Amino acid sequence: MTGVGGRFDLEAARREALEAKHKARVRAIMSNVTLGVVILALIIGGKVGWDKWQAHREAERKAAEEARIAAERAEAARKRAEAERRAKAEAERKAREEAREAERKAKAEAREAERRAREEEKLRAEERRREEERIRAEQEELKRYAETEIAKINLSPYGRLNLAYGLEDAVEATVDGERWSRLSSFAEAHASIDFLEMLRGSITNDFSESSYPDRETFARLLSNLDAERFTMIVKLKDAAKGKRLILVAGDVENGLAIPTGVRAIGKSARMGWTVPFTFGSNDVFFVMEQSSAERFAREWSSLRRKIRADAAKLDNRDEYVSSRLAKELPDFLRSVKVEIGMPPREDAKEVPEKTQPAKKTEEKKRPTLRGSGSGINQLGGPRRVR
Repeated sequence: MTGVGGRFDLEAARREALEAKHKARVRAIMSNVTLGVVILALIIGGKVGWDKWQAHREAERKAAEEARIAAERAEAARKRAEAERRAKAEAERKAREEAREAERKAKAEAREAERRAREEEKLRAEERRREEERIRAEQEELKRYAETEIAKINLSPYGRLNLAYGLEDAVEATVDGERWSRLSSFAEAHASIDFLEMLRGSITNDFSESSYPDRETFARLLSNLDAERFTMIVKLKDAAKGKRLILVAGDVENGLAIPTGVRAIGKSARMGWTVPFTFGSNDVFFVMEQSSAERFAREWSSLRRKIRADAAKLDNRDEYVSSRLAKELPDFLRSVKVEIGMPPREDAKEVPEKTQPAKKTEEKKRPTLRGSGSGINQLGGPRRVR
C-alpha cells in the first residue's frame, strides 16, 4: 500500500485492513447468514417436507383407515347381506317346510274331519234309525193302546141299562143325539183318531193317524167324554103290555129309586122314559117289574135298619150309616143285576090277589122308592100298559 507520493501509508493500510477485515466479517456474516438462511431454509423446507410427509402419511393412514373402515363396513354389509340372504333363504325354506307341513296337516285334518263327519253322520243316521224305530214302536204301542181302550168304552145303552129276565123283546134303549151316533160309528169302525178328535175340547195337543196322543193326553181326552151328558131313551114295545114295569137306579137311601131327571114319554110311562146321565158316572139303570123293585127296596130298608142299629151307640152314627150304605150299595146293585137276570122260579109266582091276606095293611107298610122327590107310583111306573 502506498501513500501519497508513493510512500507507505500505514493508516491507509490499517484502514484497508480494517475494511478488508470488515468485508471479510461481513462476508463471513453473510456467509453465516446465508448458511443460516440455507440451514433455516433447509430446516424450514425439511419441516415443511416433514410436515407434508407426515400429513401425507396421515392422509395415507387416514385413507388406509377409511379404506379399512370402508372395507370392514363393506364386509359387514356383505356379511349382513349374506346373513340376510341366508336368513331369507332359511326363512323361505322354513316357510316352505311349514307350508308343506301345514298342507300335510290340513290334508290330514281334512281326512280326519271327513272321517269323523262320516262317523258322526253314521252315528246320527243310526240314532235317527233307532229314534224312528222307537217312535214307530211307541206309535204302534199308542195306537194299540188307543184302539184297545176305545174298544173297552161301552157305547151301547144296554151297557148301563139292566133288563129283568124276559124283557129283551119288550124294551128298546137308545141314546139321543147325533154326537152319540157319531161316537158309536167311529168306535165301531175303529176310527180312533176321529173318535178322539170329537173329544178334543180345549186340548191343543196335535195328534193324527201318524202321531197318536200319549197316554196323558189320551186320559185327558177321555175325561172330556166322562164329563159329557147324554139322554137315554127307554121305549116300551108291544111285548111290554100287561107288565107293571118301572125304571129305577141305585140310591144310597132307598137302595133303588127313580133316577134324577127321568121323564115319561108321552103323558105317562106307558111308552117309556127318557133319563139323563153323565158318561163317566157310575149310573146304572134297571127296568123291572114294580113288585121286584119294591122287594129290593124292602131288602135295602132292612139292611139300612140293621146298619143304623149297629151305629146307635156311636157318636158319629150318621156319618157311619152314610159310609156303610155307600159302601154296601155297589154290591147290592150287582146282586140286583144278577137276580133280575135270572129266570123266575116256579114257586116264586105271585099268590092270587084274592088269597093275599091283609093286602091293604101290607100296602100301607110297604116302602116306596124315592128319588128326585118322586115316589115309585109317579111317572106312570106302576100303571099297567094296555
